[in-house]
Amino acid sequence: MNRSLLLSSILILISACSGNTAAPPFTEDIRVDMASPNDDPDSFGARMCLTDEGHVYVMWMDNRSNSSEERVDIWMNRSLNRGETDSWLQAPVRVNQGDPEAQGPGNVENPNMLCNDEGVFVVWEDDRDGELENHQIYFNRSIDGGETFLDQDILIEDDREGLNMSLEPKLVGYGQDLFVTWYDSMNGTYDIFFSSSGDAGLTWRTPQRINTEPINTAYSAHPQIDVSEDLENIWITWEDSRAGRSDIYFAYSRNGGVSFENDKRLDSGDDAGSADSFEPYLCTDNDRNVYVFWHDTRNSEDGRDIYYNYSDDGGSQWLAEARRLDSDAAGIANSLYPVCSVVGSVAHVAWQDNRFGGYDVFYRQVQDGIPDTSEEVRADLGSEDGTANSLDTVIDFFDDTVAIAWNDGRAEAESGAENGYTDLYYQYSEGGIPFEETDYRIDSMYDGQSFKLDLNFQILGGEWYAAWTDGRGGTSDIYFQRLPLGEEAEPPRADAR
Repeated sequence: MNRSLLLSSILILISACSGNTAAPPFTEDIRVDMASPNDDPDSFGARMCLTDEGHVYVMWMDNRSNSSEERVDIWMNRSLNRGETDSWLQAPVRVNQGDPEAQGPGNVENPNMLCNDEGVFVVWEDDRDGELENHQIYFNRSIDGGETFLDQDILIEDDREGLNMSLEPKLVGYGQDLFVTWYDSMNGTYDIFFSSSGDAGLTWRTPQRINTEPINTAYSAHPQIDVSEDLENIWITWEDSRAGRSDIYFAYSRNGGVSFENDKRLDSGDDAGSADSFEPYLCTDNDRNVYVFWHDTRNSEDGRDIYYNYSDDGGSQWLAEARRLDSDAAGIANSLYPVCSVVGSVAHVAWQDNRFGGYDVFYRQVQDGIPDTSEEVRADLGSEDGTANSLDTVIDFFDDTVAIAWNDGRAEAESGAENGYTDLYYQYSEGGIPFEETDYRIDSMYDGQSFKLDLNFQILGGEWYAAWTDGRGGTSDIYFQRLPLGEEAEPPRADAR
């Protein structure tokens, strides 16, 4: 029996036994991996993409097609009607096709997805080629609403023998124009590579190296990419160790990726390579305003701070020195993993921060490269400072609404349990400050009764959409929820168990 139906039946039975024929009200999350109860694999790595038309694509990995092996495949389900319960496919579609005779089935990792009115497009790492189990970058697509994918996956790079390791592809684009970046060991140490397609991924241009230091002299990795709506400006940022420790570098193209300007260091203000700058997060207004945020050890080896740089001309000129965003004592607490969304010259930024003990979610605006005069504010308001251990922050902006979502351990903290179980919450505001007085629940599981990972959260037309990985059923499964902003999922009452 479907677990959500089983939960409903149990609650109805309990209610009937207590003399009340009406079950307590609660919201049912939608399970979208559709695995058979008789052969239920661990599904993980949830990813969600939402189009302006309300088409929802959810992607994950599991081994349902070869349960006796550790090898996993990429699977996708979709709704063409805003995630309504009856609009999902009854069985998910396999994305990576492989070719067991010619290429081998291949194991997959790190899939990345783009969707628009042309279709849904996926890139991933795949080790099918050669004997070394190195990873190559493969691509597939669906242009019929996620019902079918190409019969053969497309290798983006020219490494049929699998001699090099290619990792962490990131895909962006508009219409049929697609742009992908990854890091690659072709030259010895890792470099940043880029390729593009003008025909929705059927053919790909020759990959080009983006970082400009001498070959095999530095480690360049973890790229992020964005593109302007006119397809002329392409921005790439990454971590780079050419000067010793990790710095943040950036390169851009003004001609749609035909060529790139020489790369530039962004984490200025200290000596190159003297501190570690990690996890660059790129956000743009798809025109002239470009921000890059990261966390940085320049003030202390024990406590990291959030720094950023800003360009108002599409990436040519940047601030002379990177600026710090968090305003508590420098280098004391850990401020980590910034995420941002840009509207015009205003960046809305959120991050996780343990200045009060456990991690909380903080938010601050930056306008024209200058932090808001008021200090950052907590966004996770439903618990005391430093008690909830709020992690894995996500941010989105639509019209005038900024929304922040996160993974939250308040229920575990209140109960004293130490099982790693969490719940999902969000906050929102018209314009960014102030936030609502209370947090809103995303998932409808009992408080603190399952692990939750891979939170995806977007807003569209006054509604929020979320997908995540969830352990409520004993295995790891993929769930979805959608509700109007200002409304939350309703877990069953604890006394109904």
